[in-house]
Amino acid sequence: MIVEQVAAQSAERMAALHEKCFDHPWPASEFASLLSMTSTRAFAVQRDGCHIALVLVRIAADEAEILTVGVDPAERGKGLGLAVLERAEQAVADRGAVSLFLEVNQHNDPARALYTRAGYSEIGRRPRYYRGRDDALIFRKTLLERGQTGA
Repeated sequence: MIVEQVAAQSAERMAALHEKCFDHPWPASEFASLLSMTSTRAFAVQRDGCHIALVLVRIAADEAEILTVGVDPAERGKGLGLAVLERAEQAVADRGAVSLFLEVNQHNDPARALYTRAGYSEIGRRPRYYRGRDDALIFRKTLLERGQTGA
């Protein structure tokens, strides 16, 4: 499997995958807008011209934030989520980030398991964050020396 950096030209494919993964998907215009910023990067695994896994990450100073991660439901359990996460971690570490943050719905057990397996730790909670109902759990991973990742 190859994880490639993708640009705003992939916004339609990112939005199509996001729609398969989330109840409230982002439109292609949102992906294009985010990727027009120099601080934002996207990485994806592709098959037959479609994205089957993606991660969108934004860096600010020495911190970075995972904005979204998605894996095609038909492709889950194959290590794709971990692969795109690791590629994003490497990219932000190479740009000087020492911490990486993300938010996840408290009820998204598969995603929480992925993040824990990848070395993220829960550090906080935003009550009723998602559409005023579910809590968002805040996770962080401390990145090691520039270019390396770790728990």
